[in-house]
Amino acid sequence: ISGEGEEVPLTKDAPVEPDAERNRGNVERWLSEMEASMRVSLKQLGRDAISKYKGAVRTEFVQSWTGMIVLATDCLYWTVDVEAAMKAKGTAGVKEIEQRMIAELADIVQLVRGELSKQARLIIGAMVVLDVHNKDVTSLLVEKGVAAATEFDWNSQLRYYQEPGEGAQAGELNILTRMMNASLPYSYEYLGNSMRLVVTPLTDRCYRTLMGALHLSLGGAPEGPAGTGKTETVKDLSKAVAKQCVVFNCSDGLDYLAMGKFFKGLASSGAWACFDEFNRINIEVLSVIAQQLLTINQAIINKLERFVFEGVEISLNPENASFITMNPGYAGRTELPDNLKVLFRPVACMVPNYALIGEIRLFSFGFERPRELAEKMVNCFKLSSEQLSAQDHYDFGMRAVNTVISAAGLNKRKTPDSDEAILMLRALKDSNIPKFLTDDIVLFSGIISDLFPGVDLPEADYGSLMEMMKVCTLEMGLQVVPTFMQKGIELFDVTVLRHGLMTVGPTGGGKTCVKDMLAKSLSRLKAETKEYWEVKQLVMNPKSITMGQLY
Repeated sequence: ISGEGEEVPLTKDAPVEPDAERNRGNVERWLSEMEASMRVSLKQLGRDAISKYKGAVRTEFVQSWTGMIVLATDCLYWTVDVEAAMKAKGTAGVKEIEQRMIAELADIVQLVRGELSKQARLIIGAMVVLDVHNKDVTSLLVEKGVAAATEFDWNSQLRYYQEPGEGAQAGELNILTRMMNASLPYSYEYLGNSMRLVVTPLTDRCYRTLMGALHLSLGGAPEGPAGTGKTETVKDLSKAVAKQCVVFNCSDGLDYLAMGKFFKGLASSGAWACFDEFNRINIEVLSVIAQQLLTINQAIINKLERFVFEGVEISLNPENASFITMNPGYAGRTELPDNLKVLFRPVACMVPNYALIGEIRLFSFGFERPRELAEKMVNCFKLSSEQLSAQDHYDFGMRAVNTVISAAGLNKRKTPDSDEAILMLRALKDSNIPKFLTDDIVLFSGIISDLFPGVDLPEADYGSLMEMMKVCTLEMGLQVVPTFMQKGIELFDVTVLRHGLMTVGPTGGGKTCVKDMLAKSLSRLKAETKEYWEVKQLVMNPKSITMGQLY
């Protein structure tokens, strides 16, 4: 059962028996059985899905299988179809595939607009994102006149094949991913049912470098400013080859012993790790880490099954890999020592293509004119960053764009038939207005009314919440002032969109009071009318405890 609530039955061919005699008292034994069983189950599911895909109606197929298997099968058949078309008819064949894909995409988007279970909606959201990319690649092949599977424009894409395994798995058909001369086996690690990243040309370039690095048993090192998708690209590549990827945020408190434990786990389990902001670790520690990584790297190159690491002999799973991401030019960052640089392939991540990402994400939410709305959103952020005052807490980067897209998607799901410009306008307002200063709100409203001429936002109705907030404000001995109520509503809106938030303002500006008043209102509504939810507040003063205790 995944975090999203998707359930996958384990196969009977590889039983897991925690109570068996051989497993008593040894949790790692039956957990290893569990892991093996997971892989066997997903392989069987994969083979079944691949054999059934040909005869199935695509819109039904999507809803009847596990998310990651649907995506893998989809990409596998895309590869097979394109290569078969090239062999049979050359460029004309690829053009036919392109036409067919456009029709298939239209069918799937029709599905998104209808009633779906939560799981099917997640799967289809991810599938639309991948399908749009596959369609774009197919269009590129048509444009460049690619007629053979050996040409570079086709060879440089991430392709899925089904090939017989080697060694212990001989005779089994397993999925394999290829890109240029590098290939990685599909790991059949169950990763739940999660969203996939929009693949832009930048993402493709990063994949090429990372796959090339993994082919040589090296790691990858994406670097670039914040919000350019360094970590996300690594996480998405791991989803593409079904690998578990552990993201770990480095701080200057890390020593070589803690990292040694981390690497031991990676080497034995064959997982991937992405160390974020790696250059914050102290330089003395980095040179030891380089030595630890070199040990693992040598063991993989020499195809050892067991090797000695930090004085302990451990088993080696050669599929493990480490990635590091770095933000250049921050205070407290160190340059990497040379013996560490050698083990990582650098990848430069620059500003992502906001308009393309926005367009495809909105498309996957079932919007009918995603391009126009995505361009308006990007222009809105561009103009805001140029015209509004410069504040420390303003951010018009990828993270802000992402929040607006998610909000627009939620609005679309609530009211699928209303005007799309209104949905986008509401998303832009809800996620931006709470953080702007009074003077900037006037400018922002000007920008928005220029971008969406003649679109009027109906006032949102917070009936029972607004009434309860007035009651609670009076009970707290405060006056019901319109701005105070407005801030209460804004705080509520932000809690719906975000996990964590920060109230900024001068002392005595009412930051704590708004928070307490909203918490009280929500809890009382839950108790009296079963609306909203109960709020528990835990207050901490970070200045009174040490960094370690806080962590």
